[in-house]
Order: sequence, then C-alpha cells, then structure tokens
Amino acid sequence: MPQMEFADYVPQVIWLILCFGCLYFLMSRLALPRVGEILENRQRKLDHDIESTEKLRDEVAAALADYEAAMREASLQAEKIISEARERAQVEAQKSVDDLSLRIEEQVSMSEKRLKALRKSAEAEIRLAATELVRLTTEKLLGFEVSSEEAASAVKTVAEGS
Repeated sequence: MPQMEFADYVPQVIWLILCFGCLYFLMSRLALPRVGEILENRQRKLDHDIESTEKLRDEVAAALADYEAAMREASLQAEKIISEARERAQVEAQKSVDDLSLRIEEQVSMSEKRLKALRKSAEAEIRLAATELVRLTTEKLLGFEVSSEEAASAVKTVAEGS
C-alpha cells in the first residue's frame, strides 16, 4: 500500500499541510465572515420582532379590556331591549293568534263548501267518463251500440250498488 511507505510520507504531509492551509484561509476569509454576518442579521431581526410582539401584546391587552367593558355594557342594554321586546311580542302574538283563529275558522268553512262542490263536480265528471267508457267498451268488445242513456243507467246502478 502506498500510504505505508515511509519514503512517501514527507510529500503527503506537505500536501496535507498545503491543502489544510488553503482551506483554512478560504474559510476564515470568505465563508465564516458571511455566516457571522447572517447570524448577526438574524439576531437583530429576532430582537426587533420580540420588541414588536411585546408592544402588540400590550396594545391587545388594552383593546381586550376595552372590548370586555363594551361587551358588559352591551349585554346589559341587550337584556333590557329583549325584555321590552318580549313583552311587546307577547301582546302582539296574542292579538295575532286571535285574528288568525278567526280567519282559519272562516277559511275552513269556505274550504269545506268548496270541497263539497268539487266532490259533486268530480262525481259528475267521473260518471260521464264511466258512461262514455261503458258505451265504447260494449261497442268494441260486444260489437253492438249502447245509447248514452242506457250506459248512464248502468253506471248509476253500479254506483248505487257499491
């Protein structure tokens, strides 16, 4: 192995010292000052941010105290307004319930009358349709014609029987 030859130790040590010296020079003159500058800038920024945060914390604490005081006052006013509104609403609600019950009773009676009229109308239309259906069915299936009067009497007989 070439590393074990004592004759080659001196050049290897010289090259090691030369390379280490160059790297040390480059690091101490170029890289480390930049890193130090970056660290200083970062520390200054952190200090500034901490100061700003403390100022904002104090402002927020003062604003929070003002907010809580305003909320207490608003809560008291809201309770007063709500109690007054509740009383007015109860009076108006009772009046509305009374008016509404009268209107509902009127509408129910009118709706019952309309339903009776519609039922009679629907029954008449169904009987007419059934009469026409009976007439056409007997004509198609049995092959002879039935008058409308005969079909109507058959439908009436069936309707009364059920």
